[in-house]
Amino acid sequence: MIKKISRRDFLKTTARTGLAVGVVGNRMWAHDYSAQDEFDLILKNGTLIDGIQDKGYEADIGVVGERIKSVGNLGKSRAKDILDASGKVISPGFIDIHAHSDLTPFLNPKAESKIRQGVTTELNGNCGFSAFPPDLAHQDEDGRAADRLGINIDWTDLSGYQTRLRENKLALNHATLIGHGTLRSYVMGHEKKEPTSEEMEQMKQLAAKAMEQGAFGLSTGLEYFPGSFSAPEEIIAVCKAIANHGGIYATHIRSEDQQAVEAIAEAIYIAEEAKVTLQISHFKVGGRTNWWKMPYMIDLVEQAQERGLKVTADRYPYTAYGTGLNVFFPPWALSGGLKDFVERLKNREMRQRMKGETLEKFKGYPWESIVIADATHDENRGIIGKNLQQIAAERKTDPYDLLCNLLISEEGDMAHFGFAMSEANTDTVLRLPWVMLCSDGSALAPHGPLGEGVPHPRNYGTFPRLLGHYVREKKLLNIVEAIKKMTSMPASVMGLQNRGVIREGHFADLTVFDPSTIADQSTYTEPERYPVGIDYVIVNGQLVIDHDQHTGALPGKVLSGPGKR
Repeated sequence: MIKKISRRDFLKTTARTGLAVGVVGNRMWAHDYSAQDEFDLILKNGTLIDGIQDKGYEADIGVVGERIKSVGNLGKSRAKDILDASGKVISPGFIDIHAHSDLTPFLNPKAESKIRQGVTTELNGNCGFSAFPPDLAHQDEDGRAADRLGINIDWTDLSGYQTRLRENKLALNHATLIGHGTLRSYVMGHEKKEPTSEEMEQMKQLAAKAMEQGAFGLSTGLEYFPGSFSAPEEIIAVCKAIANHGGIYATHIRSEDQQAVEAIAEAIYIAEEAKVTLQISHFKVGGRTNWWKMPYMIDLVEQAQERGLKVTADRYPYTAYGTGLNVFFPPWALSGGLKDFVERLKNREMRQRMKGETLEKFKGYPWESIVIADATHDENRGIIGKNLQQIAAERKTDPYDLLCNLLISEEGDMAHFGFAMSEANTDTVLRLPWVMLCSDGSALAPHGPLGEGVPHPRNYGTFPRLLGHYVREKKLLNIVEAIKKMTSMPASVMGLQNRGVIREGHFADLTVFDPSTIADQSTYTEPERYPVGIDYVIVNGQLVIDHDQHTGALPGKVLSGPGKR
């Protein structure tokens, strides 16, 4: 077989046995005289950190189709493609256990900002919100993101959603939880009330159905509406439905600042009552006045572990969070949904009534620590990247009234960054043996609708940041520990089969990087910058990232949870 190859391919191909090479004009040519190839792909000369062992070791990896066929010294074995990983680390593909790429694949299946970090699998449907079941009765609110992005939601359940994902194709593997907030809205609307027995039964049945169709568990966003309207007993009942199918309970706890300790205790209580594995989302405490609470939160978790509860957590390696501005308002203010919330904001008496509870939530959050990240209306585009103190001074208004007026103009919510966590607490949490790495972000791109606004840098830099800043520079933990937090640990919590470790017979999800140069380049002011130091990313045996190039391959799979296996 004679084929034309590029100069970059020349460096890969000449490593093969039985190959003659030459130059005709300004093009290089290769002629393969070898016998039948043993592998489709070989990665040679790399240092394997396999997600299991406590140190790296030299080995080659041979891939056939979607799976790893051989790990060891492959010597003169032949392959269709050979990648030289000399001086590089070969690890399992990174698993983002807390992601929000629920709708973004329909806009950019190449998953640019995640796959270029070395991420090969995402767990979506977090913080109480999933793409199913679609809340058609409240489409004017819950469908705002889909409408703005031009996505047609034509599915009715997880099965239909996954069918659309498969038809759409994916660069990386997609897994999902079912969001309790989405479930509650579908059954009950946005009212702040207790479910009737019939509504409770419907939520349980829908949760069980989602598990049977492939969900990995249930998520809650108890700091957001409508999750904030729910009593622990409601969550326990739904958790029991997913526990029967082997699902996990991932929770954005009820408070991550003023009542953070109590919120951790509530999460543990729910998990113990429901007998379900607990996954605490983005384990943190915000607001300078609350930083002292972190040791008590850790102690509660470790006491529960000693009692036999399976409980883990995830965290992103940044000291600023990203969410919506309405999170600062009391739950009762959001009863009925965003339209009713906006009407309350317009009413001077209701606005004043909200003020005390809202400012209480702001304790430890100076106005200058809250930075606007996005705006949907042209009148607010100019304030993106500015903090509330700056904007209030420019507009000569009180920061609280500014906050209310912005939310009115943005129909009830507006994305922001909050510079609220301490570096010391972040270091402590990332070192904990039961904490994994997460992005809490989406697969974005610096172009098209996914390039609008100012995204949090975690969308582009989370995984290289841990390996570059926290491992190589700060030496907070070693590279083997870090890789386990991004591979085998999340695979184990999710119950993923044949992923998360490098082992013969497992799917060939692999990331090859240079430990001496890997680093994030994304910042709060210039977030849409891809990381450096990643040579190759392989998903299900196909090369997706080749240095700074996306090959266009879309080999990702829709993964099924334990209830469908």
